[in-house]
Amino acid sequence: MQFAEVAVDFPDDRSRTFTYAIPESMEIVPGDLVWVPFGPRTRQGVVFELPDVPLTELDKIRPIIARTVDGPFIAEHLLRVARWIASHYRTNLFTACSLLLPPGASSRLRTWLTLGKPPDPGDGAGARDGNHALSRREQQAIDHVRESKRLPRSRVARNLGLSGTAIVDRLVRRGVLLAESEWEKPRVSAVFTNKIELVAPAEVVGRLIDMHGSEPAVSTGEKRRSTRRGELLKWFQSGNTAATKKSLNEQFGAAAVKWAFSETLLETKKMRRDRDPLVDYYFQQEFVHTPTEPQKHAIDVIVGRVMSAATSDNPAKRKFLLHGITGSGKTEVYLQAIAACIAAGKRAIYLVPEIALTPQTLQRIASRFPGQVAVLHSGLTVGQRYDQWWRVKNGDFPIVLGSRGAIFAPVADIGLIVIDEEHEWTYKQGDQAPRYHARAAAERISEETGATLVTGSATPEITSYRAAISGRYQLLELPDRIGKNGSDPKLPGNPAMPAVQIVDMREERVARHFDMLSRTLIDSMREALADNGRVILFINRRGTASFVQCVECGNVRQCRRCDTALTYHRAAQNQSSGKNLRRGPKGKLVCHYCNYTAGADTPCPTCGGKQVHRSSPGTQMAVRTVNQYFPGVEVIRWDSDSARTAADHQRIMDDFVSGPEKVLVGTQMVAKGLDIPSVTLVGVISADTGLAVPDFRAAERAFQVLAQVVGRTGRGAWGGRAVIQTFKPDHYAIQAAADHNYELFYDTEINQRA
Repeated sequence: MQFAEVAVDFPDDRSRTFTYAIPESMEIVPGDLVWVPFGPRTRQGVVFELPDVPLTELDKIRPIIARTVDGPFIAEHLLRVARWIASHYRTNLFTACSLLLPPGASSRLRTWLTLGKPPDPGDGAGARDGNHALSRREQQAIDHVRESKRLPRSRVARNLGLSGTAIVDRLVRRGVLLAESEWEKPRVSAVFTNKIELVAPAEVVGRLIDMHGSEPAVSTGEKRRSTRRGELLKWFQSGNTAATKKSLNEQFGAAAVKWAFSETLLETKKMRRDRDPLVDYYFQQEFVHTPTEPQKHAIDVIVGRVMSAATSDNPAKRKFLLHGITGSGKTEVYLQAIAACIAAGKRAIYLVPEIALTPQTLQRIASRFPGQVAVLHSGLTVGQRYDQWWRVKNGDFPIVLGSRGAIFAPVADIGLIVIDEEHEWTYKQGDQAPRYHARAAAERISEETGATLVTGSATPEITSYRAAISGRYQLLELPDRIGKNGSDPKLPGNPAMPAVQIVDMREERVARHFDMLSRTLIDSMREALADNGRVILFINRRGTASFVQCVECGNVRQCRRCDTALTYHRAAQNQSSGKNLRRGPKGKLVCHYCNYTAGADTPCPTCGGKQVHRSSPGTQMAVRTVNQYFPGVEVIRWDSDSARTAADHQRIMDDFVSGPEKVLVGTQMVAKGLDIPSVTLVGVISADTGLAVPDFRAAERAFQVLAQVVGRTGRGAWGGRAVIQTFKPDHYAIQAAADHNYELFYDTEINQRA
């Protein structure tokens, strides 16, 4: 007898498997998805290994019920990754496996209840006390099923409340209710369509075409029928196919179609229809660019590692951090490394931080590698994700492009993993189990498969840069921007880093200018628009709660125990009247780390000032302000409300690049990877918002987003500039971002954390 260790789908935080027997009629291998008995229920599980000796007493081992669809679903190296995820992130082993399964694979056995025989009052719940009537709750369960005729067992038990499951079980045992189990229908499955094809040998078809085009006809009607037969065969001979007989009947006549089928010249085949997410895209082929010397060095080092043996003794030799300023050509390094990887017969995974970046990255990578790119991200329909997943597993695509979940795509022979903008917080899944960081998962997959891992950013995470300079990664640098004039970044016309002007918003208040756009930013916008340039206005709203900032000195109130920003909480209100429940302060400041509290209306501890701001500006207010100062100028907004799908992101970007819109007002999306040469000005509405996030990484995140958004300008021949508005112009994160100096920020921040 053979045995299998199975990770079962049930609520448990422990990373463990259960032993099951494999029936002789069943072939099971690691990675298979199976149905197993678990207590009184049937649940799904993933087979992890086939031990020679069972890990449980034989009398406790139950057999596997069935194997799900075709497998194995999960490759062995990904099973090892799942074990690591379950152990590292303290989650259920099956939950970790859910990252590796195709959409719709997870399912349950559902039990339905219907009415059975009439209840026997002699053995009701009340019979123990001499009462032969059904209990009130038993009668309630029967009435509930009678009303609907058929109900899920779990719903009936839930509606009964406490001990509902025991009541339902008792009624089922007595036969009053009948229980019938069935597998849940898959949420998504393959789609098939009919396809009519020519199946006769070519010589037979040719002979029939000649015959029906030349044989003498007895009558005009017979001649017309013969001609249509020849036209039908010629049409199929040209490589055409049809979906239905109806369309053929309309084109060639029912008699000709019936004749072709009766002579077995045509055949209807059931074909799988691919829900291709790229069907509406057109990609113009992009040619390889000549790399600069720093690019060439980076490409040579990465490709050399991809080509080397996968079993390197030192995993650090397979991990690279590509640190290059904005506009330095990191994407070109990725693409040329991918080309070499594919040429060597291996495959690649390319991660972007979120779907907003996918369309632009897709344009470049699909133009370079037409027909070779699969796309996996949450913006696709479940059917598209299902088809793309299976096509990747079947080896149809050598490249997978997607957001964080794409790292778990079923890619065989992985040679290269690219993580673009590796500093982005969206690579971390923290809102639902299993929680994981895509970069950490990529490191593990690299170690399991021998794949080369390349992470890249102009503003890498502090931990990533420290790992590189300490030798856990290899550091590659791209110090110069490149342009359209070849490989020499010093040639005239190639873009330089934009000049950045810091505006002290305290001085704006002294001058009695209270608008969200400073006078300097308004003047800069007027100049840029007059020169037919485009403008990006950035508002940092990511993860920010309300905070209190002194208008006079710019100080943000901080916890005196934790040194993180205090969060402003409004006073409790009566839900019906909206009035404060008590008199006194209108709110309080709370530390979300240690729960320290302080009054929100107390004077500033730095300067004694009493004027404070308690909120940060929004995109809608910014659009109204731009319209006020620049009537007639087209403005487009880009935030989570205006763009919910990948198509929305693509539409907004296309409108801004080539449409009449001259000003783009946006949140995090505008700071990530956009390469638009016509942008000549970037304005940061409030640099302080990011610094006020109650997080010890607030300065790091603020520096990263400022450096990234400033880097969106000055990429074309027109040059560019940026304006940063702040109440804290001397803050080291703002100064380092304005100077385009990552090393300065790193040194200061690492000392702060020491």
